[in-house]
Amino acid sequence: MRCAYVAHCLLNANAKVDEWAPCAGVHLPLLAQLRDRGFVLRQLPCPELAFAGFNRFWQVREQYDTPAYRRHCATLAAPVAAQLERDLRAGADVVLIGVDGSPSMGVRMTVSGPDWGGRPDRPGDFDGDIVPGRGIFVEELLAALAAREVGPIRLTAMATDLPGADEAAELAAVERDLDGARP
Repeated sequence: MRCAYVAHCLLNANAKVDEWAPCAGVHLPLLAQLRDRGFVLRQLPCPELAFAGFNRFWQVREQYDTPAYRRHCATLAAPVAAQLERDLRAGADVVLIGVDGSPSMGVRMTVSGPDWGGRPDRPGDFDGDIVPGRGIFVEELLAALAAREVGPIRLTAMATDLPGADEAAELAAVERDLDGARP
């Protein structure tokens, strides 16, 4: 069996902050890639939506990196880690697909702004810096897996809403990761 644990907003862009939804709903090209390769889809929770609601504004990692938000992410990650453990122990080929540039779901990159203290100045502004690193939910999920002594899992991501993001290049990178060897 092949299982793809997919960031919530890649399967429902309506969960994103209004100004950053790259499509009206599901990211169809990614869905097609996964289906063509026989992946079962497992939608990850959206920690930011569950924590701050629909009327939130976009934030950087430093704004979310609080004890309360980490506890929230750890709580959401626990049942996901349990399902991942079952899939891995059953011999499944597992991949997690995050959203690079996200303060929560970033796999290779996250957004940082140590001096950012509030709402962005204008709608559509991108005030943070993209830096190497994982998002907070991804960190908490990987920690939960490590505590269960399972893994490793493959990680990949789409950078759907970063300035200058090239959807075709992002899909090609995910395709390489999906077709690559298991860890």
